[in-house]
Order: sequence, then structure tokens, then C-alpha cells
Amino acid sequence: MTKQVVGTDFSTASALEWAAEVLRGQLAEVLKLRAAAFNSADIEGVHKMRVAIRRLRSALRDFSPLLKKRPLKESKKDLKRLSDALGAARDEDVAIAALEKLRGKTKHESVKKAVEKMIEKRRAVREKAQAVLIETLESSEIEALRERFLRALDEAAEPGGKLKHLTAKEAGREVISNGRREFCDLSESLYNPFEIEKLHELRIAAKRLRYAVELFDVVWNGQIAPFAEEISQMQTFLGELHDADIWIEDLSRRLHKEKGKKHGADFRLLSGFVRQRTKHYRAALRLWGKWQKNNFIENLQTVLDNSPKSEKTSERQ
Repeated sequence: MTKQVVGTDFSTASALEWAAEVLRGQLAEVLKLRAAAFNSADIEGVHKMRVAIRRLRSALRDFSPLLKKRPLKESKKDLKRLSDALGAARDEDVAIAALEKLRGKTKHESVKKAVEKMIEKRRAVREKAQAVLIETLESSEIEALRERFLRALDEAAEPGGKLKHLTAKEAGREVISNGRREFCDLSESLYNPFEIEKLHELRIAAKRLRYAVELFDVVWNGQIAPFAEEISQMQTFLGELHDADIWIEDLSRRLHKEKGKKHGADFRLLSGFVRQRTKHYRAALRLWGKWQKNNFIENLQTVLDNSPKSEKTSERQ
């Protein structure tokens, strides 16, 4: 979440200067979590650093109209490499946790044994992912990343161009409005439960919209925070649905590959993930129905637009 600078008037504050300040702060937050990510026994360390990088990369995307693109090109690659290393470890942590939960719930010994084998394989992959992550998190690598990013940001945030007079509120209105439109354009996929790729795109759109609302919430003095909370719920439902799709695909591939063998355990696991998928899909659909009834999406735009006419970019130019 973005912290407010005391005494800042966001109706007139320079969007460019504020963006640079926010990005420096988010980088510092990422680097602060480095030590925790080294400890593979605490899966929250990797998760928190990964989320911090997601927020930083999302902010870079949201602020891209304000910043010069070329200086930050290499830094974006640096962040992508670090995000990938964290993601590889995190994906295995999530998979292991899900399998351990299943093992605890099942009453069938055959299923338990099958799940235990899957857990062992995942742990072996997790160890390899941790080795790569430790190399990526070496102090010299992280320090080089920090220096490159800050140097590039200083260059990218140099005043100039047609957007140099844009205020923080004007920038926020544009970014969130675009994210809202993107989500709405993809929302029809909720009526097609088996359009897996489209639902995945909708999940990404929900995440981007949520991060944008949280990023600019300070500009609206907390008025749009409730919208972020609701969007977070949708993101969670779609995320759980996506995770179930990945498990279903994996189990389906295993069953196709090993035809003729006994697969009682895999059948039960596949059935369980299909039930979970249905549960999360229905939850997402119910929330979308609630949003439509309450004009949730339209109300977000109303709050964004509820500003004095003097703030409008069109009247400044």
C-alpha cells in the first residue's frame, strides 16, 4: 500500500515526482524482504517478497505513460528474473501445501500414498528452485539491481514531454479507468466456465485493477479502498479457480500418459479438484452478480470522476 506524504495536495501534486517517490519506496520494500526469502522453511518469506515485486512491477506499468521507457528497460528485466526465481519456489510451496491438506483430509490409504509420492517429487523440485533463488538473491546481485534501478529511475523521471503538468489525481483517474475497462471487457468470460484462458486473463485484469486502486488510494484519501477489498475477493476466487485448472490439467496428463494402469487415487484427486473448481467458479459468479446489482463497477468510476472541474486535464491544456 502507498503511504501518504504529509501535507501533500494530490489535486495539484506533480504525478511524475510522486511516481518516482513511490517507486523508490516500493524498491526499498522489496529489498527489505530479501533475508526472509533466503529461509525456505518459512514459505511466507518468499511469498511476501514476490508480492512486493508484483506491486513494484505493476506500479511501473501504471506509471509508464509518465516515465521515459528506455532507461528502465534493463531494470524491468532484472525484476522479471527475480520474480521468476521467487515464483518457481512459491509455486512449489503452494502445491506442497495443497497436497498436504489433501493428504490430511482423505480417508483412502491408496490416495494418501499417491499424494505422499507427489509431495516428495514437489519437494525435490522445490530444493532446486531454492538453489536458483539463493544465487539470484546474492548480495552483490541485489546491490547491482538496486543501483541500476535507482540510476535508471532518475533518468526516466526527468521532467519533459506533454504529460509533465499531469497531477497525481489525473494520472490515477486515467490508470484506474483503463484497468476498469480492461476488466469489464473480459468479464463476459464469467459466463463461459470452461474458457480457461479467458478466465485466467480476467484474473490478471482483476489483480492489476486492485493494485492500481491500492496504489492511488492515498490520492483519494481512502475513498476507493473499499473497492480494492471487493476486487481482492474476485481475484482470490479466480486465483483458486486457476490453481484448480492447473491441477486438473496435470492429473489429466498423467492419466492419459499411463493408460491401462491402476489410477484409483488419481481419479479421486481429479474429482476433488473438479469440485473445488466448481466451488470457486460459483463464488466468482455470485460476486459478479452482486456487483451488477449494486452497480459496483460504475460506482468506482463515479468516485474517480467526482473531482472539481479545474482538475480535469482537458481544461488545463
